[in-house]
Amino acid sequence: MLQAVGSILAFLVCPLMMFLMMKGMHGGHDKHATHHSSRRKFRSTEDELEDLKSRLDNLQAQYDRLSHQVKGQPEHLR
Repeated sequence: MLQAVGSILAFLVCPLMMFLMMKGMHGGHDKHATHHSSRRKFRSTEDELEDLKSRLDNLQAQYDRLSHQVKGQPEHLR
């Protein structure tokens, strides 16, 4: 009997836990509010453009490092 109760509880708890985890991943916030709050504030368009150029340079450098590492690996690991 105890095993049956445990099985029923597990069956009921599983969907509830999934719901709570999904709610936690999304933070329970409105999508639009999250989008606006995560945006960076810039004084001007030029400042924003400079930030984007800097981020692009960082990504290019990271890509170059990773590409160099992959080229150094044996063929079967690529």
